[in-house]
Amino acid sequence: MLLSNKSIERAIDQLERADNAANGVRAALDNPRFKGLLEATDVDDPENLLPLAAAFSVHPISGFAVGAIAVGVSGRLYLGANMEFQSMPLNASLHAEQSALLNAWMHEENEVVALHVSELPCGHCRQFLRELSNFTTLDLSVRGQLFSPGQLLPNAFGELPPSGHGLLDSRSSALEAVHPQPDTFQQRAINAAQRSYVPYSRSPEGFVIECLDGRFFTGRAAESAAFNPSVSSALVALNQRNLSSSRQVTITRAIQAKLATSINSPLAFARALIHSVSTAEIEVVQMDAGAAD
Repeated sequence: MLLSNKSIERAIDQLERADNAANGVRAALDNPRFKGLLEATDVDDPENLLPLAAAFSVHPISGFAVGAIAVGVSGRLYLGANMEFQSMPLNASLHAEQSALLNAWMHEENEVVALHVSELPCGHCRQFLRELSNFTTLDLSVRGQLFSPGQLLPNAFGELPPSGHGLLDSRSSALEAVHPQPDTFQQRAINAAQRSYVPYSRSPEGFVIECLDGRFFTGRAAESAAFNPSVSSALVALNQRNLSSSRQVTITRAIQAKLATSINSPLAFARALIHSVSTAEIEVVQMDAGAAD
């Protein structure tokens, strides 16, 4: 098995005993291009995938693994797992619910209809979920127990985004490099930035990491009205790598695309985050903003 560690192998064995349709999951994980998503036909019940999702958790500080499965309107199933980083502040962590939603977003899923989680979501994640334009109709399941969004977040902060303007379904922005003729890798970072969800700072950013096996993973910024639950593009890119078959492959290159006129900067955090897992230095591409597409 390509994705081989004891936690993942145990989760697969458990899944195959619990779910008659699960044979396709092992085959998917054996694919060297696995990237953290499965098809609905791979399992009878997405809830059965939670131990597998939790097996992707990186938790050197808490020792606490959490898994999540986001069910897209397309029928695809997106894994999510919490991530912690040694030598970084605790608030640099990514929560499993965020991980699954961001995984769906990076695969261009424009609506998540259900979210399954192995542990009750914290207030941080409940607030982050409000950036979905369909938040009020989202089905939330915690270890098989169903909750409505209103039950989990009865007195929410901020306004719900209207349809077409939420985290998953917002429009792209026109961005270009300040200095012309970026190379292909730099352009990927700019392309990622164009789909940033930044309604509060208006400061799109994109990030790309390349691994020793030649695979690359992109990320873009995802903001929350409460600011602190926001997720940087570098962390989104690391999430995509962690949910893939290249999760332990060395990072050889990293690029941050940022708005030249931004009043806030992702660079200090991105450098500290990448240096906590890699020796790669971050290249910076400055961008200018244009009109929306």
